[in-house]
Amino acid sequence: MISVLVPSAASDHDAQLQRLTAAGTVRPFDPIVVDFIDAISKSVLLDLVMRRIPEMAAVAHWMRKAHVLELRAAFEAKRGQRIWLGRGTALHFAPANVDSIFLYSWFLSMLIGNANIVRLSQRRGEQVGLLLDKINAALEQEKFAPIRDRSLVLAYDYDDSLTARLSQACQVRVLWGGDESVRRLRSVPMNPLASEIVFPNRFSLAVLSAESIIQSTPEQMDQLAQRFCNDAYWFDQMACSSPRLVVWIGDSHRCESAQKFFWPRIEEELARRAVQYPEVVGMNKLVTAYVSAGNSLVDHIEHNPTGLVSRAHLSSQAGPGFRSLECGGGFFFERKCPDLSRLAPLLTERDQTLSYFGFDHKQLRAFAHSLPTRAVDRIVPLGTALNFSTIWDGSDLLQSFSREVDLQ
Repeated sequence: MISVLVPSAASDHDAQLQRLTAAGTVRPFDPIVVDFIDAISKSVLLDLVMRRIPEMAAVAHWMRKAHVLELRAAFEAKRGQRIWLGRGTALHFAPANVDSIFLYSWFLSMLIGNANIVRLSQRRGEQVGLLLDKINAALEQEKFAPIRDRSLVLAYDYDDSLTARLSQACQVRVLWGGDESVRRLRSVPMNPLASEIVFPNRFSLAVLSAESIIQSTPEQMDQLAQRFCNDAYWFDQMACSSPRLVVWIGDSHRCESAQKFFWPRIEEELARRAVQYPEVVGMNKLVTAYVSAGNSLVDHIEHNPTGLVSRAHLSSQAGPGFRSLECGGGFFFERKCPDLSRLAPLLTERDQTLSYFGFDHKQLRAFAHSLPTRAVDRIVPLGTALNFSTIWDGSDLLQSFSREVDLQ
């Protein structure tokens, strides 16, 4: 079954697809596109229900006009006198685990001037429905007809024939999702002139200076707990950029002291937020802990593996395999490391975001230059791991959605 979600007036996806491909591109950062995105931002922020949903508030903040104009200024500064235009039609396959990611992908492509097709999961959350209602309401305004004519959001079950048709109609295909979903989609042929951007499963970690934790005031620890919980517990720890490994930097004694200081504050913050999970999540964490121990990945499990904070210490023999255990719900592997420079060789190409606390820019820059091939694409302050950027997984999306005309 195929459902046309946007625009709401389009019941026939084939007709809308033809309309969309015939419409072509608009100029990058066209004023009508900037105004449309700002209208969605204001609509979400004025909605008392939606603005209480953290990820929706974050999306609305990102979409505000002031930020979009900052993106335009950065784009124009990088472009200079070169000619960068939209590629044509962009086809986006959104992940099921992070509802809002489709909007960033779609709207960045829209800002470059592309027409856009978005395929959403049938398992999308309720907040996505609310967001699509806002988008459809804005598209009913005649001034936004150029956006309406260049947009198609669909939901359908696995249908390789439809995916193939859409893939033949696009000039750029964007795949967000798990490794298996990405492999399956990449097997579907696309327009030979199209390019492809792929965002498969990734793994992320938090790196904390034990000494900085110990020296923090109670007020600083409260703020740190809030930031860590934002990174780890939004999306139930299932976002690729949410930390699943916590690395403590310092000697063993200082690391243990910092842990005793840090984790109770996290539990207090979760209690303040009234975070709760069904019993099945606790059982899943218990199984993950025991499987990890049985495979010699961990050498110590904390006393409450089913709690909101579940911790397992990686053994010295643990290879990279623990990264494939996608448990979520507040399950953290831990590791101690005497120095930040000693961490780099332990990282792999699967590692995406490293969020940090207690390190200065000079230390982090030296660390970045020591990274193995393809390991870690983002190094960000703790509390900003989920903040979306135009640079994602090592790619500049605004440039990836563009093509350059070589004028000589």
